[in-house]
Amino acid sequence: MPLFPMFVEIEGKNVLVVGGGTVAQRKIEKLIPFKPKIEVVAKSINEDIKRLAKDYKDIFLNERAFDFSDLENRDIVIVAVDDLALQKEIYEECVKRKIPVNSVDSPDYCSFIFPALVIKGDLVIGISTSGTVPGLSAKVRKHIEKSLPENIEEILNELKYIREILPKGEERQKVILQKVEELFEKFKDI
Repeated sequence: MPLFPMFVEIEGKNVLVVGGGTVAQRKIEKLIPFKPKIEVVAKSINEDIKRLAKDYKDIFLNERAFDFSDLENRDIVIVAVDDLALQKEIYEECVKRKIPVNSVDSPDYCSFIFPALVIKGDLVIGISTSGTVPGLSAKVRKHIEKSLPENIEEILNELKYIREILPKGEERQKVILQKVEELFEKFKDI
C-alpha cells in the first residue's frame, strides 16, 4: 500500500538515534539540514558520527547501551541497529507513546519511512516506494537531480519574492505560473 507523503517541521525537535554505525550516520546526515536536536545512543559510535557532532552543534553522543528511558521527551526515534528483537521492542514502545519511529530496513517496525531526498534550498522533493524498493527511490532521486535546472534555488527565490509582493488571489497565481514558465525556459540551458 502506498504511504502518504507528509512534510513536517522538525527544527528543534528531539530526535533519538539508536545505533552508531554507518546506517545511523546516513540517517543523521539526512536529518541535519532540517535542524533537529539529535541524540545518538549506542555502545559504539563511529568516527564519522563523532565528526558530524563536532560540526553540528545539536548532536549529542552517548556511548552506552539503549535504555527505554531514552524514549522520554522524544519527538522522533530512528532505530539503526541490526538487532530485530530490539527494533521490535522499541517500535512497540514508541507506538504506545505515539512517537513516530523508523527502524532501518524493517518496514514492519516503522510508523514512517525516510524518502530519498532532493534538497535545493527550500525546495525539497521526497521519493518513496513506500519502503518496498529503496534502491529504486535512490535511482529516481538521481534522475530528478539531473533534470532540475542548476539554478533552481535562484528560480525559487525569485518566485518567493513575487509571491510576497503581490496580493493573494487568482491574479497572483496566474503571474506566478507565468513566471515559472519563463524562469524554467530562461534557466534550462544553464
